[in-house]
Amino acid sequence: DVVALIGAHTIGRAFKERSGTVEEGVFKGTAYTSKGCPVLEKSETPGGRSWTKNWLKFDNSYFTDMGNKDNDTVTFPTDSVLMSDSGFRPHFEDFKRSQDAFFAAYICSHKKLSELGSKFDPPAGITG
Repeated sequence: DVVALIGAHTIGRAFKERSGTVEEGVFKGTAYTSKGCPVLEKSETPGGRSWTKNWLKFDNSYFTDMGNKDNDTVTFPTDSVLMSDSGFRPHFEDFKRSQDAFFAAYICSHKKLSELGSKFDPPAGITG
């Protein structure tokens, strides 16, 4: 579950003002984030440092690109450990090889996280 959920870093950015972990902040970005949302004519969301080049596309590039030493993306220690820890690495490699495997695991893990602590009435859910 952990590896799949951290894979959500394939979208999004880190900001200096929010975490202090990167130099880039609001209005100051990298080659990939300085223009903000690339599909908007006038984006009001530039800045930050992303984990992937295409930070608005949900795919497995978080896994395929990590370790490429791209100076315009970020890799935190919590990201790097996925490649080195014996418990995490097999999942990391699986998701790197197969976007479908990542998507299948992410769906299950996200659902589990979203429902954590929820009590459903009726217990079987609403049907029909």
